[in-house]
Amino acid sequence: MNILIIDDKPNLARVTAVALRTMGCQSSTAGTTADATRLLKQQKFDAVFLDLNLNGENGFLFLSHLVAQSIRAPVILFTAHPLVEVADEAKRRGAFDCLIKPFTLDDLRHQLSRIEEYHKLTANKPV
Repeated sequence: MNILIIDDKPNLARVTAVALRTMGCQSSTAGTTADATRLLKQQKFDAVFLDLNLNGENGFLFLSHLVAQSIRAPVILFTAHPLVEVADEAKRRGAFDCLIKPFTLDDLRHQLSRIEEYHKLTANKPV
């Protein structure tokens, strides 16, 4: 799987990318929504991991933008906020799921499994 990680904290993005690599995934990282938009135009991603708080940029607004662009990649929002505070809003705006920071390798494995299942289920559906 090819995953786009959007996080303004390079260390967290790098650690997430390494963890995903150990699970057989490729990944690219973006520190801003502008960088993410550029990468999304250049490559096909199987999923997007999007930080909610992007150093002054709003992850919810970018999530709404991604949904409006009809990207087929599930978007997993990650945040340090308690899940209860963001889960409903994230789902309402079209997020596939949420991860709470700090997350574990098992949390990532679970998300990857769900993403794979999603792609199997939607593989034969028209765009």
